[in-house]
Amino acid sequence: MLAWNLPLLMANFGEAYDAYWKKKGNVGEEIADVVIYLLGLSEILGIDLEKELLNKVEINKKRVYKKIDGVVTKVEKKEEN
Repeated sequence: MLAWNLPLLMANFGEAYDAYWKKKGNVGEEIADVVIYLLGLSEILGIDLEKELLNKVEINKKRVYKKIDGVVTKVEKKEEN
């Protein structure tokens, strides 16, 4: 099952990207497909995705981000004022 799920997940990422850039209007549907395949992959691998997400949120709270050229980017340390 894993052999099929991962390529389908990647294909759906591509479809979401395509829908966004071509303004097809179905970006939400394509992102929902990505989430469905991601949840399936987590189930196959025995990963508690809720636990992992909560852990990652706590890790990210400790990081410092800065908007650089319109892109939010992780920076190594806080800038001095």
